[in-house]
Amino acid sequence: MADFTPYHPRPISFLEVIALGNERIKLYSISCKNDVVDKCFIHRAKAQLGEWLNNKNLTGLPVYEVATLILHEGKDGCFAVLFWWTDENMLQLFAYFSEYTAAPNFRLISDKGLVSCVWEMAVLWFERQAWVKEVLMAPHPTDGLSRYLTHHLNEDV
Repeated sequence: MADFTPYHPRPISFLEVIALGNERIKLYSISCKNDVVDKCFIHRAKAQLGEWLNNKNLTGLPVYEVATLILHEGKDGCFAVLFWWTDENMLQLFAYFSEYTAAPNFRLISDKGLVSCVWEMAVLWFERQAWVKEVLMAPHPTDGLSRYLTHHLNEDV
């Protein structure tokens, strides 16, 4: 069994909505080390974001121009979990990992079957609730996209 560390709440902080072309990406921070993820990981993830968003085309299903990126400083390194809603109500998710180094470099790990951890799942659940309320239950879903982007999670979980 891997080294076991008892559960402790971690701060989840909404940082910003990133505009990348027509895309709008909610950016969250989770950290077991600090209040907010180290800036070197934020900058590196933003630099790789355009490449990562190309995965939206893999399924051929309709997608929205909104996504969520969680940067999570964990015990062994920093995780980047990027997801978006596709075909109205399904989540498409890709996870990346970078060791703690002076020059972070995220590599894909969700192709190994990893999805997200218990802290990241709190953000997934929050985003699910916002998506249902503002988009799926809205009379005009395109209007709901703007409202969806205004919902942010900020708490220790």
